[in-house]
Amino acid sequence: MRIGLASDSCGNTALLVRALDALDAAGADRIFFLGARFTDVDAAMAARAQSAPSTGAPPPPAGEDEAFLREVEGELRSRIETAATRVGRIVRIASRSCRERAPSAPGKLLEMVGGALCCLVHDKADLTRDDIANATFLFHGNADAPALVRFGPRYFVTPGHLRASAPADRPATWAVLEFESERVELVVYGEDGRERERLREEVVAAPGARVKVR
Repeated sequence: MRIGLASDSCGNTALLVRALDALDAAGADRIFFLGARFTDVDAAMAARAQSAPSTGAPPPPAGEDEAFLREVEGELRSRIETAATRVGRIVRIASRSCRERAPSAPGKLLEMVGGALCCLVHDKADLTRDDIANATFLFHGNADAPALVRFGPRYFVTPGHLRASAPADRPATWAVLEFESERVELVVYGEDGRERERLREEVVAAPGARVKVR
């Protein structure tokens, strides 16, 4: 199971588009956007949909306009279908201070992925005892660097941030979480799309419980 992770784009739509494209290419089954600005995802999707189609075809010869238009229409339809598929796989939350926060922009979500209960929140300070007691994976944003930390049978996970003008020692990153029956691994990617590091933890189940992976 692969979960794509991105957070804290803070209006940096261009980099969020690149991150979403990379997470698609990495084969993420789901994509979690962990805040803070809820509508950054909408802006990124709009930017992707409005990008100029690239048919690779030269201007049509005289009398072949209809075939050329069909080719362009087919590519546009493919892009729309791809965007719709991506939107259906993206789960997103807003930060506590985000003015957009409303029933349509939740600050916390619970998701079942591969049989494991996941809790999504922007600031981990908003996690409650019940969240920590019940969830296997606790995903959060509002972090300067990616991290995978295990406490007993639970995992705190953050992909870092996508903010513009990041300091050299805290560069922009996104990540893919891969989990199987015996290991959990966070694969971290930098702004250039290259893999930066892999953080690994073993699966340790609580008494009478285990991480299920389909």
